Amino acid sequence: MNLTFFGGAGEVGRNCIFLEAGGSSLLLDCGIKLGEKEEYPLLGKEHFTSIENIAISHTHMDHIGYLPFMYNKGCTAKIYATKPTRDLTQLLLSDYLRIHGKGDFDVNDIANVLKHYNIVEYGESVDISKELSMSFHNAGHILGSAMISISGEKNVLYTGDTNIRGTKILDGAEKNIEAEVLIIESTYGGKNDVHKSLKDNSNLLCKSINDTVDRNGKVLIPTFAVGRGQEILLILESYMRSGILRKVPIYVDGMVLKANRIYRHNVYYAKEEIKKRILMSEEDPFKSKFFFSPATLKKSEALAKPCIIVSTSGMLTGGPGLGYLKRLADGENNKVILVGYQAEGTLGRKISEGEKKVRIRGEEIDLKLETEQYEFSAHSDHNGLIELIDSIRGLKKIFLIHGEGNKPKELAEEIGDRYEVIMPRNSETFIL
Repeated sequence: MNLTFFGGAGEVGRNCIFLEAGGSSLLLDCGIKLGEKEEYPLLGKEHFTSIENIAISHTHMDHIGYLPFMYNKGCTAKIYATKPTRDLTQLLLSDYLRIHGKGDFDVNDIANVLKHYNIVEYGESVDISKELSMSFHNAGHILGSAMISISGEKNVLYTGDTNIRGTKILDGAEKNIEAEVLIIESTYGGKNDVHKSLKDNSNLLCKSINDTVDRNGKVLIPTFAVGRGQEILLILESYMRSGILRKVPIYVDGMVLKANRIYRHNVYYAKEEIKKRILMSEEDPFKSKFFFSPATLKKSEALAKPCIIVSTSGMLTGGPGLGYLKRLADGENNKVILVGYQAEGTLGRKISEGEKKVRIRGEEIDLKLETEQYEFSAHSDHNGLIELIDSIRGLKKIFLIHGEGNKPKELAEEIGDRYEVIMPRNSETFIL
């Protein structure tokens, strides 16, 4: 068994890992890296037609974004994923095509990608060749996210993005899986990466919003359409329903609206509490009376009074969130609240680092509004990663990926006395 890292090693973005066993091949994720300059996996032309199988951990662009590029170039591989991942794939790829208008693929290529999907349920074992079988396990990251366990000459577990803490919508990642080799993310692997509890962060978020509303300001919360958007909306809905959060309109804009519908249709993959609220009561959290669409009136009217805006994109790389930021930028009583990871090179990262003069759609803008950041992370923190690692039965070797700067190194230092730890570089191949 050989592992080659074509993306995601020493960086956050373009996850793409190639596993070969005998005459079989399996690609683990196939993403792109968004930022000032897009980056693609380092796959060669020969891979487009030779790869037989692709397993997708979850539907974020840094894990699925390169799929239509590959199928445009002749790929015919079978794709394995959970049903929510398949359903959300069309949404994200179509939105990417609409915004970026790339000539490298078109709607027919997206349709071709979807035709090659094969649905895998959690715990189900699938034989993909004589040499390899695999099973999917809940990763706790977004709806349908999976850790992928591959059985062959060695047992390999690939986590994708994972979160061992339960959230408003999801149970935490499955633990105690058997594997000799682990490929695990290290997004928050740094020693100082310790997340506050969901309750503490929710209280801080709502206090910040109340303070802004009390001085007649508006709050913009840029968010990922898939995963973070739904979690934030359920927090706001819960706190507003309880009376803790001021009752002002919550405008929901961008792709998050369509993602909400897919979440509802796949509620089977959510935690029991959410299933019951949607299926057995009239309190459907995704159809709250507090949510409004700004499409029903002019955006200038929507922003005339204090309000909360939840809009894509989470790193302010595109989507309607940019328009709202531009409209609110001049108001000292307004506020933008970042609630997720901000990758290097993105506008969100620049704002989080304190820049007050930024370019939005070609125009230089002075940011007079307040900026705050709360880490509603869908990733495990330093301690959570160690807890997950130590739960793996029979573990000997670990590859740390999907992390920037010193974060993989600091995580490696913590676990290096118990396991063989490797921090691969892109294009490196390892014999297992």
